[in-house]
Amino acid sequence: QAGHWFNWEKVWPEISRVLRRNGTAAIWTYGEMRLPEYPTTTSLITAYAQGKDPLKSLGPYFERPGRTILENMLTDVPDPTFMENVTKVRGGLSHFERRYFAGLHFPTHLPQPSPHQIKDVEMRLSMRWRDVLGYLRTWSPLHNFHERFPEDLNRVDERFPEDKTLGTSSSPDDIDVSGGDIAVRFWKDLREEAKERGGKYGVDDPVLVEWPIALLLARKA
Repeated sequence: QAGHWFNWEKVWPEISRVLRRNGTAAIWTYGEMRLPEYPTTTSLITAYAQGKDPLKSLGPYFERPGRTILENMLTDVPDPTFMENVTKVRGGLSHFERRYFAGLHFPTHLPQPSPHQIKDVEMRLSMRWRDVLGYLRTWSPLHNFHERFPEDLNRVDERFPEDKTLGTSSSPDDIDVSGGDIAVRFWKDLREEAKERGGKYGVDDPVLVEWPIALLLARKA
């Protein structure tokens, strides 16, 4: 799943060396989250994750080029069957294909795959809005953002004042929804969009989250 960090000039020859005859290597990664019930949030998610504004987006704080390769759904990974340094190692790899379990979520900035390469979304989870915020707080660039702007942690966002009462969980280990940092502001942007679309937006209301998957398959003859 960490294939977007590999050096493929080294990895493909090594796979060709160790893979048994008729064996297959599978490399995958998942892309940006999507809220299929609220497709208008896609542009908000992409702006937050890939934007260039260092004050409003986490895009500048991701480690590159790995994150870019992930955003591009591994399309930057070279086809090993055309790599000379791979074919020299035990005959190379005989077959390579790309599959995208993305449904309608394949990134529009990339050349569109052929229809047979696109499969239905497989990675999905119904979670509470509270849990979505918990997930957003796991993003690696958030720490980098707060290192640069520590004062952001002290910001307040007054939207959804009902969170102060309804947002309290019975579990002391549950996700804290207080505060107003960049992750909370983005989370509330998504909830506002759900509200405008007539959806559920309370902190403990459910929301469906999907992640498109890119899968690379390489086979040894």
